[in-house]
Amino acid sequence: MIDEYIKAMKAGEKEYKARLAAGEYPYLSALDDICPDNDVLPQRNLGLQEVPIELIAGTKTRARQNAFAPGFMPLLDPDSEFAAKWSNLFQAQLSEGFNSPIKVYEYLHRFYVQEGNKRVSVSRFLEMPSIMGDVIRILPAPEVLEENPVYAEFLDFYEA
Repeated sequence: MIDEYIKAMKAGEKEYKARLAAGEYPYLSALDDICPDNDVLPQRNLGLQEVPIELIAGTKTRARQNAFAPGFMPLLDPDSEFAAKWSNLFQAQLSEGFNSPIKVYEYLHRFYVQEGNKRVSVSRFLEMPSIMGDVIRILPAPEVLEENPVYAEFLDFYEA
């Protein structure tokens, strides 16, 4: 299955180079950079949900940023332990599916992965529409909600 990893890595390298050429950040975005005070904002545990792959925007922390291009395609060497784990997850998904949900934080209707970045990568590579996730919503500060009235209405609707 390392062949599939190499295909995914080539897609990641292509996106990485395109982002660099456009003067854009070539790695995953991190929620800790987008919303530095996310750990002190109110949170709601939404439990297990299907998370649309297209709404997964990045990772929770900077720790895994450099392992992936913005589209979650891997960037690390095919001889690495990371590549072997990715390949094993790829095979597991094909044979039995993932047996545990990812852990994600939702902020302004985008999801950021705390645990399960490689599962998201494999899912994106396989063009899966969604993945099961244990979701925690971070409630934006009041001034952020004022700037995002549609999201504020969504939160009110969700609570009702």
